Amino acid sequence: MEIGMGGTAAKKAASGSHITSVILTDGRRSPNPFGWPEETLVEIRKQEATRAARVLGIKEVIFFALPDLKNTSHYHSAKERLSELIKQLRPEEVYSLHDHWDRHPTHRLAGQLTRKCIEETPLFIDALWAYEVWGLFSRWDRLEYIDDQIGKKMQAIGEHKSQLASIPYGEGILGLNRWRAVFADPQQTTPQGVFAEVFFTMKL
Repeated sequence: MEIGMGGTAAKKAASGSHITSVILTDGRRSPNPFGWPEETLVEIRKQEATRAARVLGIKEVIFFALPDLKNTSHYHSAKERLSELIKQLRPEEVYSLHDHWDRHPTHRLAGQLTRKCIEETPLFIDALWAYEVWGLFSRWDRLEYIDDQIGKKMQAIGEHKSQLASIPYGEGILGLNRWRAVFADPQQTTPQGVFAEVFFTMKL
């Protein structure tokens, strides 16, 4: 979430929006460059996610703590729990990963089950927005300038020290967000901002 929409999340939190971050899996399948025992990695990932959310101004983080989504029972457990949570929270907007364009298989499953939860929940939700992580969007429906939030976004990503030891996610996303702002519109005479995130509407 911090990579794809950390700036937008920080902007919304600063404006007074109540944000609930839902983390489906416990991170045991993620890179483990330090060779920690699996349960140690799980606990560290949870602490990192909690600190990162705090940086962005997100006060509510819910951990489903599932080992993965590829296992059918885990997938259905996540879907059932997320459906109940959506009914309880009645959100105006939901953000998730794209169920086709993201190249990470677990990300696609997360986007898929989120879409299904919303389609099967008898509530009116304004929008289901996809953000980009392991798959860049060739088109988008919304662009958010995050100039004032880029520092918080980078700090939040920096809280995931166990993952940054393997891959420099911060460097990659900083360049992408800069590119999004510079090349936002072929017709513009000057960029409207310095950094931007993009979102695509997932049709229900």
